[in-house]
Amino acid sequence: MSDKRGQKRTNNNGAKESAGKAKKIRYWKSATSTIHPGVAGIFATCNRNHEKQCTQELIDLFNEEAEKQYDLAKEVIENNSDDNEEDDIEASINKELESLKKSEDRKLFTPVNIDCECVIFFRTRKPIDPPEFVHNICENALKSGMKTTRHTLRLSPVSLTASATAEDLKHLAKKVLAPHFHAPNQQPYKFAIRTTIRNHTTLNRDQIIHELALAVGPPHKVDLKDYDRLVHVECFKNIIGISVVKDFETQKRFNLQQIFESKANRSVNDE
Repeated sequence: MSDKRGQKRTNNNGAKESAGKAKKIRYWKSATSTIHPGVAGIFATCNRNHEKQCTQELIDLFNEEAEKQYDLAKEVIENNSDDNEEDDIEASINKELESLKKSEDRKLFTPVNIDCECVIFFRTRKPIDPPEFVHNICENALKSGMKTTRHTLRLSPVSLTASATAEDLKHLAKKVLAPHFHAPNQQPYKFAIRTTIRNHTTLNRDQIIHELALAVGPPHKVDLKDYDRLVHVECFKNIIGISVVKDFETQKRFNLQQIFESKANRSVNDE
């Protein structure tokens, strides 16, 4: 009799433990959100089944790099001298919730679980400029040779997103490309266009390249091998994002793993 009870308790505990694990997995998946038009951010690829680990290590890396790259003023702590006069518990709770909400809104990097295998996305806010930010991360990695990530592969910045339609692509291209290719006294660039399309069928690669090439226009010329600037396109589901980057090839196409491996191989050859 006691053995059965003991077995029953074990089963119950086992069931609860399994339910807890299942709940944890569902929680990660239930965090799935969407990438909205009009945002900036960074896509990252990673090894299969390591999306969560990649997200965490990039949160650490991004925050550390942001402190180095930007003059981020410390948050000013407001004077709460009047708080003692508030004895209303409900008002105090509401104030705390509002404070948490403001803190969330101030985050420079917000991970968005897009429920895509081996791909994650971080929404960024100013002063972060995704192309410049990713370029500096890769440049620092090349210089230092220090391995700062384990699961992350390639970083892909997007300056701005829009709905992945032909009409919205035209407007997005003009807005993102103009500062780089149509500034006053603009020098001519050799450029190339790179597209990555995932889970999307409305726009094809040729359509995207054609529209972007028109938006760049003269005096710039296409050069697929020795380009000065790369127009980088990320198309995912119903969203398309564009950025203009430099040093793409010399920085191993922003692939952190390849940067670390190249530095390791160079160190071995030097010995």
